[in-house]
Amino acid sequence: MDSKHLARRNFLLKAGAFACVTGGLWLPLSNLAVASTKLTGARLAGNAGQLKFSLVLDKAVKYKIFTLADPDRVVIDLLDTSLGGNLKQGEHNRPPLKGIRYAMRDDGLRVVLDMVQAVDFQNTLTQSGNEHVFEVLLTPKGRPLAAAPVVPPASASKPVAINKAPARTPRPFTVVIDAGHGGRDPGAIGRNGTKEKDVVLAVARKLKAQIDRTPNMRAVMTRDSDELVPLRRRLEIAHEKKGDIFVSIHADASNNSRLDGSSVYILSNAGASSEAARMLAESENSYDIKFSGVSLSDTSERIASVLLDLSKNHIIDQSLIVAKSVLRELSQVSAPLRSKVESAGFMVLKSLDIPSLLVETAFISNPYEERRLRTPQYQQQLADALFRGVKRYQMVQANELDGTMEASVETDQVLAQL
Repeated sequence: MDSKHLARRNFLLKAGAFACVTGGLWLPLSNLAVASTKLTGARLAGNAGQLKFSLVLDKAVKYKIFTLADPDRVVIDLLDTSLGGNLKQGEHNRPPLKGIRYAMRDDGLRVVLDMVQAVDFQNTLTQSGNEHVFEVLLTPKGRPLAAAPVVPPASASKPVAINKAPARTPRPFTVVIDAGHGGRDPGAIGRNGTKEKDVVLAVARKLKAQIDRTPNMRAVMTRDSDELVPLRRRLEIAHEKKGDIFVSIHADASNNSRLDGSSVYILSNAGASSEAARMLAESENSYDIKFSGVSLSDTSERIASVLLDLSKNHIIDQSLIVAKSVLRELSQVSAPLRSKVESAGFMVLKSLDIPSLLVETAFISNPYEERRLRTPQYQQQLADALFRGVKRYQMVQANELDGTMEASVETDQVLAQL
């Protein structure tokens, strides 16, 4: 990192200190407005030939509905509407429907229906007593896909042998680990010549080893060698590998050699939480232009489609949950630079439809922290802290999907044994 970047970051770190003490993540004021309509329930009926999806509201609503392809989705925007209860979202084995997602937006509530195939739809909004029901009839284009193979009943005179299908193995929770910089992009460089790209790769490898040893988890790295991987390619890897969470690992730097400690960031959907966070994001983003020559505005059509459909607020909420968990664990390794998660427009976190965070493990510009970053012992401590933070989030998510109510207690008990 050149001296100009360091000087600007150092100044803004000091300038942002007051903001970090007085507040947490900045959220747009429009999110605080109370929606006039509430979504109170949802129902599914029908079969693979024609499925009826119904939304129950307490008032009539203005809406927009449209389809998207690659992957196939039906998107319903309920304007000036909020959730009036905890509606189940996630995977559904009801072809042509395979999943439902809800997310709050500035203008209301977005409902995304993930489909197993392209569909035609018809929609109506009717009133039934005090309820208003928004119904969508989903009809597959082409031959409908069945939810599961149907085994005919055995005849009394001629027994039929039935081969049981093997039990479905749950898909492992996939953590995409992104070691910052690489190749001709060294990242920040300490006074003794320690390069950010080298130490964060060492931490990333240790974190991957920890995750791969854990049942029902696996890790994928955006780079596992000293190579330059453009930021856009890192995003594509996360999509291709169907990641459940994305963790980008870095090491901070400043002209003030006394600054130390870890910090954790998530993507901001509407401005940075502080000037320091904004300038840090600009500094990190500038490396991609400088070393890979790729314009940050040059996104593929596929990523543009994700941006259109992305339930940003829900993803950011989930990112904040896991980021807080990681920051809590890092605080056990060294005193954090900031006590709260910050947010800014980090390119490496954009276009992702999974919870994502960027971790500044330590200040490589601090001689003491530089020495620690070079040691395998400290690298392992950082990797262990990242693992515990991610594992806590993974266990809470798994318990919520299973419907258990003691997620946090059970998670803390397991983590205490790690």
